[in-house]
Amino acid sequence: MTTETRIVGIVIVLLVLVVAGIFLAPSLSEIGRPELVAAWVGIEVEGSGTAVVGPVAIAAGTPFTLHAVLEARDGGEPFYYTEAPGLTFGGEAVAADRVRRWDSRRTVKVLWSTVEGGRPVVQLGPGSAAEQFGFVGFLRTDWPYNWSVRGRLEPDADDALATVASQLERPFGTQRYQATIEIYADDSVAVPEERFVSWGGSRLPDRAAEFPTVVAALPGPAGPASSVFGLTHLVPPPDAPPEVYRELVDLTREHLAYATLPVLRQVLYAAGAEQDDLAWRYFDFDGSLVWGEEVHAGDLLRAGERVVVLYADAAPGQADVAEPAPGDGGLDRDDLCFDLVQGAAVRSLGEVFEGEGGQVEWAPLGGA
Repeated sequence: MTTETRIVGIVIVLLVLVVAGIFLAPSLSEIGRPELVAAWVGIEVEGSGTAVVGPVAIAAGTPFTLHAVLEARDGGEPFYYTEAPGLTFGGEAVAADRVRRWDSRRTVKVLWSTVEGGRPVVQLGPGSAAEQFGFVGFLRTDWPYNWSVRGRLEPDADDALATVASQLERPFGTQRYQATIEIYADDSVAVPEERFVSWGGSRLPDRAAEFPTVVAALPGPAGPASSVFGLTHLVPPPDAPPEVYRELVDLTREHLAYATLPVLRQVLYAAGAEQDDLAWRYFDFDGSLVWGEEVHAGDLLRAGERVVVLYADAAPGQADVAEPAPGDGGLDRDDLCFDLVQGAAVRSLGEVFEGEGGQVEWAPLGGA
């Protein structure tokens, strides 16, 4: 072999090694990296400085951020990839050195879902209430595929599964969240190398106390009624045995679903009142009862068996508005209530009590 031939061969080998190095470098850089274990969802309430992996309760209108969390292990204590400023897991704060930003060459895409009841209203039959409805994950394709997204409460916008009124981005209600973390070799490939999915509907109701959930409620007696937006309404049969009602109380308390009677009892409890304490009186919708003086959010109105919870003094046509414009200050038919029949909805008093004339009764609670 001549010297020239050997030089050409060496050049070819070097070129092959350079090209192989270019293609193998990303893969080689992943050797020895920590083992990725599981996906979680953290909820950071504005001003808290930490994301809670689990349920949080907030005042209506409080902003919050959802953070995807990817658990990893490297032979010792687990640590977590996330963009959250801090992390609380299992009720305990995670040490700062165990909360890290994603530092791999590989690309991450996060798909967000809300975990909701599959139907807005369920007419219960015999047997366990919890076994007659289930939870479904709805992929939120309109949300960014980012590690962190602005928290939103409105249920999936599907007319077959949720009432139109409940789809508004109202500042109150209950919502549960799921994150799917997909990891790609780079931006050019379409199929992820790994996928991790946080808890979904199969974990409910058993893990409700740990599930990433936001419950946003108004203050005072109106709070319990405002918090059930987004939940399935369970309607028991007329002859339901006592154990069914006890189960409905538990499901309502855990914000898994709601039944009307347990919610109204929570309204009374929030006002520090008992059913026998209520001073019902008939009234006319003539504006003579003044908001902020006699009338408050959380008061009860009824006609026959229909009972609603007062929500807001409002101008005409505000029932389908997320933040209703205020009315004239007097209780009239344009004002709004929380109506818990056939799924929680905001309705005008005129719509609920149409044709009732002077047969509507009022019980003050909201000023308690």
